This record gives sequence, structure tokens and C-alpha cells, in this order.
Amino acid sequence: MKKIFFISISFFAVTLLFLGVYNFAFRSNPSNPTVDAKKQIDAKQATDQLFADNSKVAAVSPITDVPAYGATILDNSHIAYFNDRSLKRASLGGGGEETIIKNLPGKTLRAVWSPDKTKALVLFGTDSGERWFFLTLSDASVKPLPAAITSPVWSNLSERIFYLYSDASQKKIELDSAKPDGSDWKILAPVTIQNAFLATTPSSALLSYWNKPSAFDETALYTVPLSGGETKKIFAGKFGADYSWSPDGTKILISNTLSKGGTDTRLGIANQDGGEFRTLQAPTLVSKTVWSKDNKTIYYALPLSIPENSVLPNDYFSRPIHTQDSFWKMDVTTGKNDRLVDPSVIGGNYDSAGLFLDQNENFLYFTDRTSGKLYRIKLGA
Repeated sequence: MKKIFFISISFFAVTLLFLGVYNFAFRSNPSNPTVDAKKQIDAKQATDQLFADNSKVAAVSPITDVPAYGATILDNSHIAYFNDRSLKRASLGGGGEETIIKNLPGKTLRAVWSPDKTKALVLFGTDSGERWFFLTLSDASVKPLPAAITSPVWSNLSERIFYLYSDASQKKIELDSAKPDGSDWKILAPVTIQNAFLATTPSSALLSYWNKPSAFDETALYTVPLSGGETKKIFAGKFGADYSWSPDGTKILISNTLSKGGTDTRLGIANQDGGEFRTLQAPTLVSKTVWSKDNKTIYYALPLSIPENSVLPNDYFSRPIHTQDSFWKMDVTTGKNDRLVDPSVIGGNYDSAGLFLDQNENFLYFTDRTSGKLYRIKLGA
């Protein structure tokens, strides 16, 4: 079993130690301590640009002492999350917890909040299986959606939802639009992808979708008008690709596996049409990133301690693998990186997911996949 020691906080020592730690620990794991020499060289080349002088030393602070699923900023003062078949609210810094909705139909598996944070689409694991429900905070109502609905997302104005509708009897899958309760549905386009990921394209009248990322398959990104019409492929050719639109819809953040069935992944960036792609030297996943509202800055977690020969992103989600993350921000226009938390004060091992920022972008929030608890990092000086 390998152990990572950070023994100095001076820039020179941190730089040297990070280089050594990344090369040896990014692929180290207690179940397999063998280190591949070639991967050490590749990792060094890929992370040369990650070293930047910074004086920002921040602590990772716990917000909840219980698992918090589907967490989000509710308003200027509160955060909301699901726990123990209840929707709860607490202060942005933790504490003052109160229950908003109780006696929910099952364990929360996923939550998709409306942009105005007044409603949510929640996937619950119930006694009869997994099913999506529509929650309204104003009246604490919880209503089941049709069982055939999967992968729902919100319109940019929170008034409609878009989703996959599967009809097994007719062997068809389609993209549909409806009111949040599932009524007034309309067909947008037929699709052939069983488990597509969906996202509305910011500042546009387009819906985007792509196949579930797998290192063994190329993941193409498509768009279709929100009112229905012709489907257009705007990006392809990358294995295991996952996508995240910038807030203004002018850029696409992409993570992909460097080779078919490979063990290494990188971030990249493209314009809104899928062109001008370039690699960003950050070996992480889109699921460990969040955009700033300035449309040029991303905050991300860099995973360490991944087992040798792990296929990414597949093994990270299916096994699952729990990483030990360090935290960074990047200007995607220049590629410049800055560390958010000095390794000497990080105070624990975190496998971060569901990253989001508060409205003033003073704090970065994330859920630790290992414990399920919610944490935050203070940003800036």
C-alpha cells in the first residue's frame, strides 16, 4: 500500500511533491500497488501544465454530517438536499436544518432541479422499482411521472421538461417534451440510443443528447430543436466522451478516453458547433467539473489513487472506484491552472461529485461519493 506524504508547503517542495505524487499515486491503489513506468512518463507529460504559483490556501469544510443527495443552492441563504426519505433545507454554511417535504416514496437516486429551484425531478428507488417523480416546493406535492420516462431535464425557463420515452411494445425510443407533470406531451424526434444523456443548450432553442460514455464506444453529441425537427451531429470521434455546456452556450467542455478501452482521460474544449477542439491538460472527468458564470473558468477535482489498468470512465462508476481528489481551477482560454486547496490543509480524502457554486461564487460545494456527505471550499483570498 502506498502512502502520500506532503512534507512542505513551500512552492518548490509542493511542485516537486505533486509531480511525484501524481506519477505514482494517480494509478496507485491498495489492491494493486504495481506502478507502470510508461504511465508515469505519460502522466508527467500530461500534468506539466498543472503547476502554477498560487497563494490560495483553503480548508475543506463539512456542511452536513449525514449523506446529502441531490444537493443544490436553494436561495441566497439556504441549501437543499435529500436525506432519509425527506427533502431538507439548511444554511449555506451548514446548520439550521429543517424538513421541507417528508415521507418521500423511496431512496433518492438522482435529482434534477429546475433553473428557478422551485421544482425538482427526482428518481426514487421504490418497492416496485426505480421511477421519476415531480416535486413542487410551493405545496410540497410529490407526483409520479409515467413509468416510461427516463433522463429528464428542464427547459431553460423551468416551464417544460424534455426526456426519453421508451415504448417496448413498439420497440421505439423518442425524445419528448411535456409539462413538468408529464401532461401536454409532444414528440420531438426519434432516437436509437437506449440510455442517452440529455441537456438543454443554454441561450438557444436546442436540446442536446449523447450516448452514455463508455471507453469502448465513440460518444457523439447531437442537437435537436426544442420544438422538434432535424437532428444534427455536432461532435464525434472521441471514446468515452462526456459533455458540459458553458453557461452562455458558446463552449462545450469535454472529457474523453485517450484510446479505445483506455485507462487515461483528459478534458478538452470545443466551440458551440463542436469545432476548434483542443485538449486541456487536466486528467479528470466532466462529472468532476463545474463552470463559472464568467464562461471561461472551470473548477475541477483531479482524481488520485486510481487502480492500475482501470478503464475510464467505465470502472469509476461501475465498480465503483473511490478517488482521492485535489482541487483546482482553470482558465480554459489560456489553460492556466491554480490550486484551490493546499495539500497540507486539505484535511482528508474526498471523492468529489456533483460540484456546484453558490450564487456569488464564493464557495465550491461537492458531495463526497465515499460518505455521501456535503462539503464546501472557500474560494478567493
